[in-house]
Amino acid sequence: MAKKLIIGQQEWQIADADAEAVAGQVRDAMLNRTTVELPLADASGRAVTVFLNGATASGVVLDLDQGPRPSEMS
Repeated sequence: MAKKLIIGQQEWQIADADAEAVAGQVRDAMLNRTTVELPLADASGRAVTVFLNGATASGVVLDLDQGPRPSEMS
C-alpha cells in the first residue's frame, strides 16, 4: 500500500483496489464542499473509516504513487 491520503498532520493508507474511488470521492468533497466517507487504513494497517468534510478542509494531499513526474528538462 504505497497510496496515501494526507489530511493536515494525519496520514492514511489507501488500498490499491480503492484508490480510484477514493480519489473521486476526495475530488467531489473538495469541489462541492460535501462530506464523504472514505475506506482507509491507519499507520498500523488497521481498516478505518475517515469522514472528510470538504467544506472545512483547507487542503488534502492525495498520493497515488504514480511515480516521478518528468522533469522540465526532458
